[in-house]
Amino acid sequence: MAFRNRDRREFSAGLMFIGIGAFFAIGAENYAMGSAMRMGPAYFPKVLGVILIGLGLIILVRSFFIRGERLPPINWRPLLLVLGSVLIFGLLLEVAGLAVTSVVVMLVSALGGWDFRWREQLVNGILLAALNIGVFYYGLGLPFKLWPPWS
Repeated sequence: MAFRNRDRREFSAGLMFIGIGAFFAIGAENYAMGSAMRMGPAYFPKVLGVILIGLGLIILVRSFFIRGERLPPINWRPLLLVLGSVLIFGLLLEVAGLAVTSVVVMLVSALGGWDFRWREQLVNGILLAALNIGVFYYGLGLPFKLWPPWS
């Protein structure tokens, strides 16, 4: 009876937290854990993963005791464009350089929004590229290519 009346949003959120937490906790298994005083590379992802799993379990169990409404349909366009922009960043960075990649990623991810204007997003992309170059290339000294080889 309670299973039918569960809050599907809370239920889905609980499953999502459990899944993400398990991903990080399991992914950290191949690294040294260390201790709280001398943290190894697995410490933070493992602890964060366990906390997320615990939070997910609390939300999941809670969902069986509150009545919720139906989940709205998933709007795939923004989801795919924003996640796709992350993939584009990884694929394009070495080929096109940080400046061009920043602008392209800004434009692609902005297409996932409700109110897209080319001029505004192009300005945003140029500002994002300048900020990325300033922070990551000059500020932190990371060895990114700034421009594509053909420029």
